[in-house]
Amino acid sequence: MKRVFLCLAAGIFVVHSMAAAKTDSIRQLDLNDVVVIASYAGENTPVTHQNLSKAEIRTLNVVSTLPQVLWMTPSLVHTAENGTSTGNTAMRIRGTDASRINFSLNGIPMNNPESQEVYWVNIPNLTGSLQSIQIQRGVGVSANGTGAFGASVNLLSERPAAENYIESSTTAGSYGTFEQSVSMATSRLPGGVQMQLRYTALNADGYLRNGWSRHQSLYGTLGKSWEKAQLSMNYIYGNQHTGITWEGASKEQIALNPAYNPAGAIKDGLYYGNESDNYRQHHIQLFYSRELTETLLLNTGLNYTDGYGYYEQYKQNRKFSSLGLSNQLIDGIEYDRSDHIRGKFMANGFYTGLFNLNYQPGAFRLQGGGMYSFYQGVHYARLLWLEHNSSIPANYEWARNFGEKTDGNLFVKAEYALRNKLFLYADLQYRNVRYELEGIDDDDLLDLSQSHQWQFWNPKMGVNWRIDQSRKLYLSAGIANREPTRADLKDAVKGGSRRVLPERLYDLELGYSVNKPKWMLALNLYDMEYHNQLIPTGKLNEVGYKLMSNVPYSYRRGMELSAGIRPFSVLQLDANLSLSTNKVKDFSLYYSTYDNALDWNEILDQSRQISSYYSLADLPFSPACIATARLQYQPVPSLQLSLMGKYIAEQQFSYIQHEEFRLPAYTQFNFSAVYSGCLVGNSDFELGFYINNLLGNQPLCNAWGYEVAFLSGEEPYRETGYYILAPRHYMLKFVFKI
Repeated sequence: MKRVFLCLAAGIFVVHSMAAAKTDSIRQLDLNDVVVIASYAGENTPVTHQNLSKAEIRTLNVVSTLPQVLWMTPSLVHTAENGTSTGNTAMRIRGTDASRINFSLNGIPMNNPESQEVYWVNIPNLTGSLQSIQIQRGVGVSANGTGAFGASVNLLSERPAAENYIESSTTAGSYGTFEQSVSMATSRLPGGVQMQLRYTALNADGYLRNGWSRHQSLYGTLGKSWEKAQLSMNYIYGNQHTGITWEGASKEQIALNPAYNPAGAIKDGLYYGNESDNYRQHHIQLFYSRELTETLLLNTGLNYTDGYGYYEQYKQNRKFSSLGLSNQLIDGIEYDRSDHIRGKFMANGFYTGLFNLNYQPGAFRLQGGGMYSFYQGVHYARLLWLEHNSSIPANYEWARNFGEKTDGNLFVKAEYALRNKLFLYADLQYRNVRYELEGIDDDDLLDLSQSHQWQFWNPKMGVNWRIDQSRKLYLSAGIANREPTRADLKDAVKGGSRRVLPERLYDLELGYSVNKPKWMLALNLYDMEYHNQLIPTGKLNEVGYKLMSNVPYSYRRGMELSAGIRPFSVLQLDANLSLSTNKVKDFSLYYSTYDNALDWNEILDQSRQISSYYSLADLPFSPACIATARLQYQPVPSLQLSLMGKYIAEQQFSYIQHEEFRLPAYTQFNFSAVYSGCLVGNSDFELGFYINNLLGNQPLCNAWGYEVAFLSGEEPYRETGYYILAPRHYMLKFVFKI
């Protein structure tokens, strides 16, 4: 596989050399934004989307991962595990999490091919190296990688800068937060090559106990432009070490100590000191763009991502048999269980090649292209320490499994403009996915070996009517398909089944917008219908294992309203409101069932399992109302004041339809004051003061929960874990550029 991608890289240079010898143009192309043109929606594409420029990203990027930078996105909810933005953060758009949102960086898929997740903590300060962001809500346009089941987020990294500069950015604040970033750019390299580098280091204690972060990142890009072509290479490095905060805490524990975190607890007041999550990534990207004719543009790209990581945990009183080990005999005493420290490791390699052609002779625009990716991943588990050990070797490996996935797609898109008023759009993608899994699972020691192949057709179409210079109306419809994740397939095997159906989404979007010099208004209505959505129903199979199940029908329907007004040159107000209903129909929830609350003998007989039926049930993490607003005031050109607020309505956090499994509504405000000016010569500076969670309240932003039932008729047992936001905290940022 490496040879294949090396050959493709060599091919790029051959194509350039041959084309350069045959063409002579006096026009200098600006190709900075065409590398990912295939996955971006244009101004007249009938897709619900918004764009963030580099200046907007910079304004919002204060020791922040992507979920915080996208604060103003309609229908977006972001969460933070350690209470601040320095640790693990996540986001949902229209109630869908990162495993159902398509993320790409320069057109390269970012979702892990197995889990389909994106963990932003693994790529520290990526937002500091972005040129633009486009968020497409709904199925969007055809993109590479996993299907978009709620949104697509396209990230475009900075291109080599034509100017020469050196910049230093220092941020310090509450909870021991300190981030130092240094960047530079030059266009004075031999042969007209341009270069840009950025290094960032972050240290923070976090709000929760053990919520610390130790992160490093490096971004580098080299670029060379010709009259009709551009070649660029990116290198992105991320290295994160983060204290584990994913366990959550009960309401009782939070009431006693809001910063409580149970991770690593051994006994009262004593914790294991290295309860941590660790991961490093290398991304190498190569892009070549060329104008083949006046109306035909070629884009090509290659990517290799290398990842390695592990997490380390202290576990108490675990049976040796659960690790596939025999009891240990020490000084005549036989131990059948022991405290231990475990490490769960993963390593992977991800190869991607893509191309697209853009043909635009006039009112007609045709795009075609494709992508092929190859992924190999290994997961293994080791014992790093045992309290009772007589014969188990150091770093004993008790489980290992392998995954291999290929993903290929071909697409064609067409747009046609009728008198620059009516724009017709059609988009068809074919996707072929193969996934193989083999080896032993680290939780149940079961053989996971299996092989799957899926073929998907993803059609989209729409129409955009430009009523006049300021108003437009669009209608679009699309279908997206999504294959099961590694976890879904693992659970199916453990449950004795090899059949898990892929999911399908039918999306209908209707939008209207008015964009005037001093005000704007945009309204979008959507209807997303899901078929065979995979959810945890809790149902047992015939051998007593809980199954993930495909539910026949569920939906998300809603309205997104965005507005902005600039009554004076110094004052601007932006706001958006999302109202939605999110349901699963004809849903049966099966509870873990025990005989009684005293003995807790689990009932593994499928016919005796207690269940509840709902004709309509709420989908988790889908608040019916989300409202966001930002007021910006610039009394003088050098000073900008900003107040941002967000309201999140109450939301269910489990498929268990009970009041105890609902997060209460909350409101959060942030404030910033940024002053910029000139120092000596051509040097510029920026000083920013930021207050997060201005009201000082501590809302619960995320949670998990489960419930068990008893045949004896006793009250069900419920357990929950919550994630709390930090109280009012402060940041001070100083940027100096020469």
